[in-house]
Amino acid sequence: MKSALFVDFDNVYSGLRKLDPMIAERFGRQPLEWVQWLIKDLALPDGAPANAQRRLLVRRVYLNPQVYQRFRPSFNHGGFEIVDCPAMTSEGKTSTDIHMVLDMVDLLQHQVHYDEFIVFSADADFTPVLRKLRRWDRRTTVLAVGFPSAAYRASADLLIDTDLFVRDALDMGVREFDEPPLPVISPPDASPSPAPFTPSMLAYPAAAPVPAAPALPTADALVERIRAEVARADLPVPCARLASRLMHEYPGLSPDWLGQGGFRRFLESLALAPLVLDWGASGGHLYDPVRHVLRAPSPARSSFDATDWGIEPPLLALIRQVHDTTGVPLLSPRDFRALFDAVASDVADQPFQLNDTGKRVRDRLRENGHDVSRESVNWVLRGLLLCGHEFGRGEDDVPTLSYRLVGNLINLCRREQVLMDDGAPALLQRWVSGKIASEAPEL
Repeated sequence: MKSALFVDFDNVYSGLRKLDPMIAERFGRQPLEWVQWLIKDLALPDGAPANAQRRLLVRRVYLNPQVYQRFRPSFNHGGFEIVDCPAMTSEGKTSTDIHMVLDMVDLLQHQVHYDEFIVFSADADFTPVLRKLRRWDRRTTVLAVGFPSAAYRASADLLIDTDLFVRDALDMGVREFDEPPLPVISPPDASPSPAPFTPSMLAYPAAAPVPAAPALPTADALVERIRAEVARADLPVPCARLASRLMHEYPGLSPDWLGQGGFRRFLESLALAPLVLDWGASGGHLYDPVRHVLRAPSPARSSFDATDWGIEPPLLALIRQVHDTTGVPLLSPRDFRALFDAVASDVADQPFQLNDTGKRVRDRLRENGHDVSRESVNWVLRGLLLCGHEFGRGEDDVPTLSYRLVGNLINLCRREQVLMDDGAPALLQRWVSGKIASEAPEL
């Protein structure tokens, strides 16, 4: 599958920097690593041929040389065409989006038929060009750091999850599970006794033996490894993540995949029942139907009622509306309060780092009996970071964290043109802070 990559460096770098400066620096310093992840590990967008492999024919990065000059050598070594987009106004506005759109339209009419356009930017200005590409039957894959608009998300065939990109493409994540190392089976020592020294040995030293390539695991062994991965997961396992881990643990497994020629065929050839493979969602998922639900919003609503949460119907209706608009996790007031308590305690004890803090908070919640996923914790942490909160400055108490999260939710709803009355912020504050009164104010 012929692909073209367009990177709005200023947009992605600034978004990653809000999450963690180290993540942003790794993105700028080592583009070749995440490019290889795009080519080898990232799942193909919906509608792509089953056995297709991504060929990245075009790599273009658009950056402001006045600010990000230090990253030019890295992208040059990574095989990128670098398009300088200096500031054009006193406010620092560049012409990156215009350059990118013109280049996309130019490739759309190029004699080479590009099957996929990969866009790294959260700028909603690219929504019209994504829709144009769809009308021309081209696949679109988007990395949008932060909270892209609903229209932008819906216009892409595949939306790269930010956590997945940071963890796997940038290799900045904490391992979700402490797995024992794979056993190393050494061949029996059958080497003969050393020969006596002769002058010829001094003239022609013996070459070091070449180690044999490790044997590939059997299909049964891989089935057991995959089952263990799904058993440990709180949510359906993305096939892209599964492929990445298998390739890391078993070098040489890809691209042949035990003679199947592709990861999808490989998975479908295994006896994984009662686990279920679903290719309907972006990239595909493998899950246990007894423990997992593939699409979270629908099942969440089934347990979302006033009896369980102690919330009056008007506030429930508001929460549903905000969740549908922003994607905020549907956590009970009790779970939200416990989450903020855990964040405040963790940051007081250790420096904040998005991935490390998220894992420790999730583990602390589990120890205290709160069934809150890692994805929900990370959503809240990203929301706080992207709205400007800085951890470790003495403002990590529950009232401040909950207040700023509500401010982020209100801003996201306004961006999507969702109208709410003046009492909505106070109601949302009662929800996320865990302070639910017996009487609700009038809406």
